[in-house]
Amino acid sequence: MEIVLPKNRYSINSILRALRILDSFTFEESAYTNKELAKKLGLNKSTITALLSSLEEGGFLEKDEKTREYRLTYKLYQLGCVYISQIDLRKVAIPLLTELAVSSNETVNIGYLNKYTVFNIESIESSQPVGIRIFSDAPTDAHGSAMGKAILAHLDKKGIDEYFNTVELTRHTPNTITSKEELRDHLSRVRENGFALDDMELWDDVRCVGAPIFNGDSKVIAAISLSGPVFRMTREKIEKEYISAVKNTAFKISQKLGYLKS
Repeated sequence: MEIVLPKNRYSINSILRALRILDSFTFEESAYTNKELAKKLGLNKSTITALLSSLEEGGFLEKDEKTREYRLTYKLYQLGCVYISQIDLRKVAIPLLTELAVSSNETVNIGYLNKYTVFNIESIESSQPVGIRIFSDAPTDAHGSAMGKAILAHLDKKGIDEYFNTVELTRHTPNTITSKEELRDHLSRVRENGFALDDMELWDDVRCVGAPIFNGDSKVIAAISLSGPVFRMTREKIEKEYISAVKNTAFKISQKLGYLKS
């Protein structure tokens, strides 16, 4: 898709040109030199240089100093996750989340990762007298969250390295993992098992089971979780009922988003 510069007095040409640069990257053409982009977009070298420098400074592009090629960064993927999570994902997921909430009679959540923090975008609460309530758009540290760990475990190497180079692992309860080495090992097991457990790691007396959601490109874009007080969310019940239920629901949502793996 080509972005055409409109003759609109409110438009800013430099921004539209920067968007044309970002729009030039595809699966087939994922890297460009300054000269290649100038030729492709019909812009002079000085204009392209200024735009590329600004996009690099803003974190949207990165430059390989050996090849002199520019590539997209993880930042655009994060923005894409926000878009999908807030629009398409909610519409697709809510019927299946409702089924899980009704069958378990516990609180079900769906959220996404943004700047290494989990944001809850929808909750279906338990009807039981004692339950868990998580507010929409409430930020949560990913390393203690079942949803957060489910997403982190499926990031690519660059994404997970950036995470560990950026965050401080805050202790929320005695069970919170605060060692980066231990968390790396933990996330490897999460990836292998296909689910994550928050065993009183964010709040005392609360357990959650989480599983990742993938899109049609097999990229993790969000996660769901089932949350409840520990006196109902026993380890036995989690192992016998909730792990498979959460994984199955996450997989069904992923399938509706075009995920093809079995």
